[in-house]
Amino acid sequence: MDTNDLLRTALGFQRTWAETGGEVTRTAYGAIVRTPRYPLIHMANLAWVERLPRGGTEEILADLDAAFEGTEVRHRNVVFEDAQLAFEHQEALAARGFRPLADLTMAQLGLPACIANPDLDLREVGAGAPEDDYRRLRMRLFEGVEYGAEESRQLYAIARERGAALGQTDFVGYFQGAPAGTISLWTRGGFGFIENVATMPEFRSRGVARTMLFLASKRALAARCEYTLLFTDLFDSPQAMYRTLGYFPVGEVRTFLKAAAPA
Repeated sequence: MDTNDLLRTALGFQRTWAETGGEVTRTAYGAIVRTPRYPLIHMANLAWVERLPRGGTEEILADLDAAFEGTEVRHRNVVFEDAQLAFEHQEALAARGFRPLADLTMAQLGLPACIANPDLDLREVGAGAPEDDYRRLRMRLFEGVEYGAEESRQLYAIARERGAALGQTDFVGYFQGAPAGTISLWTRGGFGFIENVATMPEFRSRGVARTMLFLASKRALAARCEYTLLFTDLFDSPQAMYRTLGYFPVGEVRTFLKAAAPA
């Protein structure tokens, strides 16, 4: 399978996740997704752009304003499937107050190239790992990136809701019996999609994330998945770890986010 096919597959996972449980309005350029009960969540309320409409980015932004008028959604989020198209319109959107973000899509064939730490045990949430352990770790992560209490609550709730709808399995990694990290796996169509990879600060440099990735990939392989896929920040350090494990880049996804919009 070539990198373009892998990128399209990863985008399919991301779009399905964005639309699940939301109100989806198809447009000439893609879709507007509304999930008003989670107004603070960027990936629950957005414009998904496959191609540029005749009216350009102004048409997309007008559609967003109309879709969210009278709701509690204040941000504006535009996700471009085509990274080159996004780059071409970056200046115009930046002039309107949008901040450009970029995710790198990475893929792994088979199992990661690492030796699993035997002190790390991966347990499924609800079947070996208590929900409270998973929630506590995720909330610590949200606090670490300075999310507010209500935003953290909505992030956790929507992730669990959509995960249940889509068959995603969440895990807690226990290092010598102590909850040390999280990871999630969603499989469909012969592919595994990995999310929520996080290690608590006090357990870093002990191979926790690497071992969780290895064990989650084993689960994907047992489910007859040839490839695992994930997204990581294009400019952040985790991609270096993924590369050492055998993950390779297959493309980028560009997003433009405006943190607040007029009520």
